[in-house]
Amino acid sequence: MNTNDGQPIQPGACDICGCTRYRFHASLCFEGYPGPFRLWRCRRCGVVVNWPQLGSDAIRDQYDGAYYIFREPPARRWSRTTQLYLDHLQPLEGDMGGKRLLDVGCASGELLTLAKSRGWDAHGVELSPQAARTAREQHGLNVHVGTLEDQNGTLGTFDIIIATDVIEHVTSPRLFVEAIRERLRPGGRVVLETPNWGGRWRRFGGRRWLGYNRFHVFLFDERSLKTLMHRAGFSSYSTYTTTHTGYAHWGHRPELLWLADGLPEGLRWRAQRWLNWMTPVSQATKLQCQPPCSPEEAVEWIERCADTRVATNKSARSTGDNLTVSARV
Repeated sequence: MNTNDGQPIQPGACDICGCTRYRFHASLCFEGYPGPFRLWRCRRCGVVVNWPQLGSDAIRDQYDGAYYIFREPPARRWSRTTQLYLDHLQPLEGDMGGKRLLDVGCASGELLTLAKSRGWDAHGVELSPQAARTAREQHGLNVHVGTLEDQNGTLGTFDIIIATDVIEHVTSPRLFVEAIRERLRPGGRVVLETPNWGGRWRRFGGRRWLGYNRFHVFLFDERSLKTLMHRAGFSSYSTYTTTHTGYAHWGHRPELLWLADGLPEGLRWRAQRWLNWMTPVSQATKLQCQPPCSPEEAVEWIERCADTRVATNKSARSTGDNLTVSARV
């Protein structure tokens, strides 16, 4: 959408801080997205927003059975889920008495399955009816269809609410976080993970950065995410970053692989192998090399880490792909 002089229309008041001043960042093109995908950055809080946005119904229609997350092979899904549990939930296992957990955007319920096996009272909310049905039928989980705001008080309250790779998809992060706060018990905690706009891979990769895709409406760095939590009424919060196990080895990074695109296949393979060899060893790289392919194998991975007190893959805020904020009411 353009003005009469052909210039793109800026967003209105920032959903995070209320500012009305933006800097145009980029115009991207994605297969399946109607028209250019324009990104603007708020001059006050630094959040990046896609504008003009698709309508709510059009956004919802993207998350059908063809959504790429739902088509990942088992090894990739269970290794990622194991990583999420070890990074975000295992450190909280002894922190809450009742351990009533809500996973917002739970997809097919893999994280809830692991949480249930570790003693959590696990519940989920999922936008996709197909994914929610899989969670209920294959894993026996209590999963509600729709958005968190759709539930109208039917869920009750929780000790922990987790939402990984969700807040970047919603049309109003402010309303989303406020809805989470309403469903937390006094002293409860929320864990939000989202692509790390402030990370080095975004700065290095440019338009090849993994965080750029047609499903992401908002992109956060540490400053904008902390601003959001403060304005939503959370008084205690901390941040850390992690790297998705599927991209832990440098030879799997799209930000680097394009450099080898023009090489013969044999040389390209050697370049990828060299990049993998150069990657520092971490829990994420180990999960990528030896991924669990079932919930049983994932539980075994978690138990081994719990027994040996293996450190998680948390890293400095400029390093990891994904930025996490952990906050108490």
